[in-house]
Amino acid sequence: MAPQNPAQHAKVAADALDRLVRDVRSGRAQWGHPANVRQTVDDLTRLADTMAVALQQVAAAAAAVSGLSPKAAQTHQAAGALHLAGQHTATAANQLRQARCTMH
Repeated sequence: MAPQNPAQHAKVAADALDRLVRDVRSGRAQWGHPANVRQTVDDLTRLADTMAVALQQVAAAAAAVSGLSPKAAQTHQAAGALHLAGQHTATAANQLRQARCTMH
């Protein structure tokens, strides 16, 4: 069995978040109860944690293929930017955890 393309999973997650934002902006969805807000923060924390890991994996993949690319310097720069994005996303997850701890 051939490995799956992980980009498909990222697309599904991105589509779901786009739909969430559209529904909230349009008024079709809302956080009407504090428990819903807390649950959303918990889920977004989980999302940020896994996104940080996924970004690190993509950065490693970009770095691995840079040797195969005639534009190795650009690919190396992209891998560095992806790594940095992963670090910032991990920081966002920590901030979400901190916010969740202050909620009642």
